[in-house]
Amino acid sequence: MKLVSHYLQSISDVGLYPSISLIIFFSFFMGMIWWTFKKSNRSYFQDMESYALEDEGAESNSNQRMPE
Repeated sequence: MKLVSHYLQSISDVGLYPSISLIIFFSFFMGMIWWTFKKSNRSYFQDMESYALEDEGAESNSNQRMPE
């Protein structure tokens, strides 16, 4: 750890990088929340909420002929 701290002390403005990382993470997180709750995605989420409960896969399997 002493070796790493020596190199970090030699970098000027090393305290700036955590702040930039926090701003990037916060911007990405807020962007994902905004994308999730915007009104244009409402129809997409309504279609996807019942997607797992539909029986389309069972109908396509029952229409296939079983090998004899």
